Amino acid sequence: MQTLHQKAAAIEKWTEDHLIDPDGVVYSQVDKSGRTLTDALFDPESEAHLPGVSRADFWNYENCGMTTGAYLQALVCRYEAERDPAALERARRCYHALRHIYELGKELEEGFFPKIYGARFSRQTSTDQVLYAVMALDKYSPHANEEEREEIARMIANMIRFWVKRKYHFGYYHIPDMLWPLARFPSLLLLAFNHSGEKLFKDEYDRLLAEGVNRFPGESRLRRKLAGEILPTEYEQQQHAWLIHALPDAVTMDVMELDYLLRHDPANEWAETWRKSTALMWNEGRLVLAPNGKAYTHVLVDMDKGLPRRPDPSPGVPGAETGWSTMIARAGIQAAPHLPGQKEEIIGQSRRVLEALAIADLTYFDGPERFGPKERFKTRFLSGDSVTNWLWTYWLGRKEGWL
Repeated sequence: MQTLHQKAAAIEKWTEDHLIDPDGVVYSQVDKSGRTLTDALFDPESEAHLPGVSRADFWNYENCGMTTGAYLQALVCRYEAERDPAALERARRCYHALRHIYELGKELEEGFFPKIYGARFSRQTSTDQVLYAVMALDKYSPHANEEEREEIARMIANMIRFWVKRKYHFGYYHIPDMLWPLARFPSLLLLAFNHSGEKLFKDEYDRLLAEGVNRFPGESRLRRKLAGEILPTEYEQQQHAWLIHALPDAVTMDVMELDYLLRHDPANEWAETWRKSTALMWNEGRLVLAPNGKAYTHVLVDMDKGLPRRPDPSPGVPGAETGWSTMIARAGIQAAPHLPGQKEEIIGQSRRVLEALAIADLTYFDGPERFGPKERFKTRFLSGDSVTNWLWTYWLGRKEGWL
C-alpha cells in the first residue's frame, strides 16, 4: 500500500505528464485516460456555454486560473517542506503561466485576468480565478528573485485595482454588469495593500469592513436557511430537509479568504467573527463528504436533526459524487490552526480524503445515470481542481507536520 508521500509523488508525476499545457497552464479537465479534451468526447446534445467557444476549449480551460494557482501553492509548500530545487523550478513555471494569462488579459486592460478558452483571450473572468491566482503569487513571492517579486507586486495591485475601479461590477456570461460578492474582496484588498503599500487598497479594505460585508461568510449554503431568511422550497418541504449544493466551491473560497485575514490582520475587531465564519464553513463542508472520500454535489440536511443524507437523483438535483472533496480537505488544513477545538477532527477528515482517493478517483462528477443527456458528459473528466487540491492539501499538511 502506498504511503501518502509516495502517492503525492505519483500524482505530481501524473500532473506533469498530463495536465500541463505548452504555456505551463494547468488544464481544468482532461479525459479519464489523461488526454486533452477534444470535441469528439461530447455528445451532440451536450450543453454548450459560450457562443464561438468549442466545448473542448471551454472545459480544457474553464478553471485554469484556479488549477494553476493551486498547483503553484502545492509546489511552494513542497519546496518549503523538502527544499527540493525541482519543486521550486516547477513553481517558477507556474508563476510564468499565471503571468502569461495576465499578459493575455491586457487585450482588454492591464489587470484583467481572463479565462483563456482555447489558450486565447476571452472577455470572461471570475473572482474565484483571481483569488486563486493572487494568493498563489503571494505564496511564491518569498522564493522569487527580485525581478519576479517586483512583477508579482505590480500584477497583484493591478488585478485588484481592476475591480475597485469598477466598484466590483463586471459581466459574467450572459449577465452584462454583475455585482460580484463583496465578501470576497477584503482579503484581496489587504493582499494588494501588503504588496503595494497603496493607500487606496487599505482605505477600501477599511470601508468594506465598516460596511460589514463579511460579518457572515459569503458562500454559506445553510446559514440563511436556518436563520429563516430563505424560506423552504416546495421540494425542501416535501423532503423536510434543506437542500445544499456546491459546497466544495463555497468552502474552498471562503476559507482561503478568511485564513488570509486571520493570519495578516489577527488583531482586527472582526477577527473573532472571521474565526466563527471559518468554523461555519468547515462544518458545512463536512456535511457533504461521502464515506468513500468523495463529496456529494447535493445533500439534504434534515430540518429537525441536522443530519445529512444523499438525495435521490431528480432534475437539477443529481446528488452525484465528485473528486472535489479535495477542495474541502485543503480548506480544512487551512482552517485547522484557527479552530484548535476541531483541529484533530479536521486533520483526520482531510487525511481520510487523501488516503481514499487515487488518481482515477480525482474526477469532476461521477454517475452518468444521475444526469440528464445535456450534462452527462461531465462524468467523463478527471479534474485539474481535484488533482491540484489533493497535492496542495498534502504538502500544506506535510509542511505543518500534520500529514
